[in-house]
Amino acid sequence: YAMRIKVHQIDNKLDRYNTGFRSYDSVIKTAGRVDPSIYKTVYDGNVDADNLEAIYTLCNTDHPVGYNGHSMSVGDVVELEDGSCHFCDSFGFKELKDFDTSKVAPIVGHRMLVIEPHKAPYEMTIPDGLDPLQQAVKGYIEATYPFDDNAFIIGNEEAKLIGLEGNRRIGDSIYAGTILIVADDGQGGTTDLTDEQIGKYTEMFKTPEDISPEEVQGDLWFRVMGFDE
Repeated sequence: YAMRIKVHQIDNKLDRYNTGFRSYDSVIKTAGRVDPSIYKTVYDGNVDADNLEAIYTLCNTDHPVGYNGHSMSVGDVVELEDGSCHFCDSFGFKELKDFDTSKVAPIVGHRMLVIEPHKAPYEMTIPDGLDPLQQAVKGYIEATYPFDDNAFIIGNEEAKLIGLEGNRRIGDSIYAGTILIVADDGQGGTTDLTDEQIGKYTEMFKTPEDISPEEVQGDLWFRVMGFDE
């Protein structure tokens, strides 16, 4: 990954001056400033992009895992890993010198580990709810429990059927597509991974694996045959 970023978008319920999707000059004329207290964070994670224009393109054409906002548009704010904040204007971006990110509503969700094919694991907070989980794995979710603690895996239940790339070998199974490692709260829901679990599973899966499509399909055939038997 090139960098870690945050994307902040206006919460329409808080936008008392109706500044959403308006240019920087229009916002300043109407509200006097770009007000961080009406924004919420819709993404906090890694991107394969090394400049603002590339980030804009990515957040419009292929939303990264965990992205839960509208496609990037005028009025959105991108926070780079160096702490600088940049307003998406009608043309290009304008750096905001006084955008206090502590006033932006954070993501409400749970701390997970995201593992994509051919990439090292990374930590992310995925918003609560079924839709964000489905967006993250790009389909209907399936939970499996291959570990010896309360951590479990959320993946795409149709990953092998629809030809997603092989990701990791875990136990006797091959997992395809993006997978999430999260903790079970003991009541049928999810909770945050601990620091120890983040470290444990980051180390366990730190090395990406090359798994051929034939191996993925072979594992699918084995599972189907085993179930039928």
